[in-house]
Amino acid sequence: MIHGIVAIIGRPNVGKSTLFNRLTRSDSAIVDDRPGVTRDRIYGTVWQDDEKLVGFMLVDTGGFETDDFKFQPFAENLVWRQTEAAIIEADSVVLLLDGKSGMTPHDRQLKRYLEELNKPHIVCINKIDGPEQAQAMWEFFELGVDELLKVSAAHNRGVIDLRDRLFDDLKALPSLSTVKTSPDAIRIAIVGRPNAGKSSILNRILGEERALVSELPGTTRDALDTPTMYNGREYVLIDTAGIRRKSKISERIESLSVMRSIRSIDRADVVLLVLDAVQGLTEQDARLADLAGERGKPVAIVVNKWDIFPDKDTNTAKEYEEAIHRELKTLSYVPTVFVSALENQRVHKLMALAERLTDATRRRVETNAVNTALRTMAQEHTPALIRAKSKRVKFYFATQVAIAPPTIVVFCNVYDEIQEAYIRYMTNRFRAMLGFDEIPIRLIFRPKTDVRRRDSEAAARQEKSDKQAGLRVHSMRDPVRGEYDDAFEEGFASVDLDDDHDDDDAVIVFPGDSLTY
Repeated sequence: MIHGIVAIIGRPNVGKSTLFNRLTRSDSAIVDDRPGVTRDRIYGTVWQDDEKLVGFMLVDTGGFETDDFKFQPFAENLVWRQTEAAIIEADSVVLLLDGKSGMTPHDRQLKRYLEELNKPHIVCINKIDGPEQAQAMWEFFELGVDELLKVSAAHNRGVIDLRDRLFDDLKALPSLSTVKTSPDAIRIAIVGRPNAGKSSILNRILGEERALVSELPGTTRDALDTPTMYNGREYVLIDTAGIRRKSKISERIESLSVMRSIRSIDRADVVLLVLDAVQGLTEQDARLADLAGERGKPVAIVVNKWDIFPDKDTNTAKEYEEAIHRELKTLSYVPTVFVSALENQRVHKLMALAERLTDATRRRVETNAVNTALRTMAQEHTPALIRAKSKRVKFYFATQVAIAPPTIVVFCNVYDEIQEAYIRYMTNRFRAMLGFDEIPIRLIFRPKTDVRRRDSEAAARQEKSDKQAGLRVHSMRDPVRGEYDDAFEEGFASVDLDDDHDDDDAVIVFPGDSLTY
């Protein structure tokens, strides 16, 4: 259970992100020697023990800046807005100071600010790497505190003591914020090129200024995970840094941001690819879509800034969508939504769309329906003759073995020489006939000898088990009932013995048989 929220604040480059990563045992926050790297609020969980039964939410923030002490390129102090929001929602605050550079007027200003808010806080001195820095700690008592905690986040010294102190202080508070998290929450990654409007869309969905937004491209650097609820289900929205072509990435920070964005696609259940309506689908957008598709992720194209697209008429959106599908080719089935985050037009449709895609990719289809689809498509379009073997492909049996993405195993005689064009045909027909119209699916072809061996072993195990229990079952090779191969020809069903939805123990059940398991 996660009880309590703690925010880390301080001047730029005092080591907030390094301490955040140490406490959360992650690399969620980008760390660099340059000041001003962190801009948005980054959330992570600090656990009290390895069992992860008790924990609190930790928030990393951007550095405190003023008009005369500034590292960010924005005209307004947008980063401080995010830090203020983190302080307000937090139950307690860690004011992190730099033991090497010593105390500054900005440290005093932050301390006064916390006192004015009457916010519980701990003053912690970072970069205490040796005796010299420890001696320099005394000047920080000028802040009027009775106790100072010292850490070296870079060398992982004092971090455990700080963690334990935070848990003790949170327990002493009269009330704490409760953070609901679930490992089963549906993760939606919002990806795209820089300045396409990803953070604006995130803020519109949440109804708050969760992510920093500016007209400058590359504003977002870290991948931001934000829990939310929709239709009684838990979701995590992942805002990501814009992804440019590799040849245009010259800075280490941008490279790290792009790596985190790509990693966000891997851990997402649904991917929303945001396009700039005026710029259209670029080569980089197509690569991102292909990347998500190759990983089996449902993708939705979100065309943002539709309000400023010039010369629109009644057919413009349809023609625009058709052009996108022509460019994507292998992902021509993905849905498209035209929105304007600025004007809040149709953004509300995105959560419903993500829910629909999630339900589709997690759906299971009965084996009977899969085989009906297989027979239909084979009758409609017979596989071409394989000249090297002078035979046609003969399909015996098919079954869905996995979800997210839906994976169908097809057993046939020449599994490794089916033409790519026919595989694409089968994939599209399975998608259309089984209700997977908008999501990627995977086909796996196997020889019947493979399933024969597995099924024989499974049947032997089951027969032995049933004999021990005093039951009678029919052998797969019972001559009275025909050969194993004949079962495929007659279309008998396959039963999953341990109900674990894989095919490692499937057996053929003949009509009239009763199988106890």
